[in-house]
Amino acid sequence: MTGKEISEMQTKYVLQGWSKQGGLNPTPVDHCEGIYIYDKDGKRYADMSSEQVNVNAGYANKEMTEAIKAQLDEYAYIQGSFGAEPRALLAKSIVDRLPDCFGKIFFTNGGADANENAIKIARMYTGRFKVMSQYRSYHGSTFGA
Repeated sequence: MTGKEISEMQTKYVLQGWSKQGGLNPTPVDHCEGIYIYDKDGKRYADMSSEQVNVNAGYANKEMTEAIKAQLDEYAYIQGSFGAEPRALLAKSIVDRLPDCFGKIFFTNGGADANENAIKIARMYTGRFKVMSQYRSYHGSTFGA
């Protein structure tokens, strides 16, 4: 697809989060590498937003790409009630870096889910129901977060 076709289709069919909908002109991405995004015309942009957080590691990171490919050869995902070596190793690595009062890791889909579960855990532990948060700060896209 051309850059113009991508932008037009994106504008017509995708509800742009966190943006006014009128007058949108999304930059059509060709590829990414490191901290850079390249558009269909070859123009390079430094990605300073890391909107989805996971891109903080950079784009086209060869080590991460090979690890993902190797994992996909085994399985893409397995639910939490099954034992998964990568999940177990990551949890241990995180716990090993935390103070002794932390013993287990609860993996979620993202920050909003993490905040939702933190609220639930805090309510169960304290018996309280009010939640305080910083005003005009992003905590996730769910009702509670």
